[in-house]
Amino acid sequence: MKKMKACVSALLVIAILLSTALPSLASSDQCDCGFSPVVYVSALGSADLYLDVGSPNERKIFEPESADIIKLIGQLIIPLLRYFTGGDAKTFAKSLGKAIDGLMGELAMDENGDSNPRIGTKQSLPDNPEHDPYKSYYFAYDFRIDPLLTAQDLKAYVEHVKELTGHQKVSFKASSLGGIIVMAYLDKYGHDDLDAIIFQNCPLLGVAMAGDLFTKKLELNSDALVSYGVQALPQIEGGIWLEPLIRLLDFVGLFETLIGFGNTLVDDIKDDLYDEMLIPIFGKMPCLWALIPHESYEEAKELFLDESASQIFIDRIDYYHYHIQGRTQELLDQALQDDVRIMILAGYNLQREPFVESYMNNSDGVDDTVYNAPGAICADIGQTLGEGYVQAVQDGHNHLSADGVIDASTCYLPENTWFIRDMLHSTAHAGHKDFYAWFLSDPQAPDVHSNPDYPQFMQNDTANERLLPLTEKPAGDSLKPPLLQAFNSFINSMEKIKNLYQITEVSL
Repeated sequence: MKKMKACVSALLVIAILLSTALPSLASSDQCDCGFSPVVYVSALGSADLYLDVGSPNERKIFEPESADIIKLIGQLIIPLLRYFTGGDAKTFAKSLGKAIDGLMGELAMDENGDSNPRIGTKQSLPDNPEHDPYKSYYFAYDFRIDPLLTAQDLKAYVEHVKELTGHQKVSFKASSLGGIIVMAYLDKYGHDDLDAIIFQNCPLLGVAMAGDLFTKKLELNSDALVSYGVQALPQIEGGIWLEPLIRLLDFVGLFETLIGFGNTLVDDIKDDLYDEMLIPIFGKMPCLWALIPHESYEEAKELFLDESASQIFIDRIDYYHYHIQGRTQELLDQALQDDVRIMILAGYNLQREPFVESYMNNSDGVDDTVYNAPGAICADIGQTLGEGYVQAVQDGHNHLSADGVIDASTCYLPENTWFIRDMLHSTAHAGHKDFYAWFLSDPQAPDVHSNPDYPQFMQNDTANERLLPLTEKPAGDSLKPPLLQAFNSFINSMEKIKNLYQITEVSL
């Protein structure tokens, strides 16, 4: 008995010693570099989707390959010619629906908004513990599924990165749809394990284009098409020389002719297009519903969901819309008050997609500035707020952009919201990366007043990969190559002569 008591006592002593040693052992594995690892919550389409992953029948079903797109176009040539020559809209709509179904039909969700279990990704957990403000751990996901389910995967990813790097917290850098995943994360898990969040062009309050598409508000506009081509496409790498081609084609009237034909085609096939393609394939993807702004949401439900719709699905999309999107300011305020550093970044002054009614919304070429920067007041594209405009909220700081386009005083987080003129949606260069690295490395909760190099309003200089403080006279064409500037000047002069000739002809 004495021996047994001695053994038990020895075991207790060892246990006590181990328990006191464990904290010091754990702390020896902690990283003291001074900044948290960054998890990049990526944009829509970040993960390829496969059918029967890991089996002999494995097949990629998203994103489509170039050969798949070419095949689709080939399938539509004859139906389009028949429509053009005989006005057979229904046949063309069915052919288009069949072609798109063949390309993306396998992505459709079931009545509850759940994916075919045979569909998956090939994502793996990172294994490199090295980290700094310029490096990110890339989190990709299935763009179709419920953001709250993706948030579960993100949580597991965060826990892995914390363990891998020896940090108690991580920072998020979210891009586009990734911002919706982060908001779902904040709702589901809070922000205790977060050090900082960067929202880069994230549709926190939705995207007007999604609202228009889900409510059949389609419209093609030739001026918007040209502006989109001139402003957005040239910012793609190597795309700057697309601008003179687009402007030349516009000058000879090609786009106006195409748009006239396109609007007639849309009017003829719109209803069939929704019935044959949009509703069956995309109508039950919860994450796409999270992109719909408040003003379009209930109307979209009436159009896409009938009385037989699954209540499980309705509850799912309602939860995100009303409990997360509707609480955006509350969730952000809570995180900020608890010392989570937050940057909301929105691009502006770029023409949005020219095929929906909201084409005049100021944007980053894809998403609306007022939804990426919640609460902001923003003039329509090509317009200003007006001479003599006074900012709506007088808080002792200037929140008016020097070009007169944006009033940031009404933003949910006016001191934490930056704007970059001419920044294309989620397209970052070295200048952006320096900006983000400064923000992530500064422990003093940086805001729009902290660094004169990064004021609230900046100009994007893509050619030189830098961000410049926005002045009263935006840089515009002065940042483009001299040859392109000369060409634009020539086209502008020719357009003035053309317009003058047209006015004279009408007066005669």
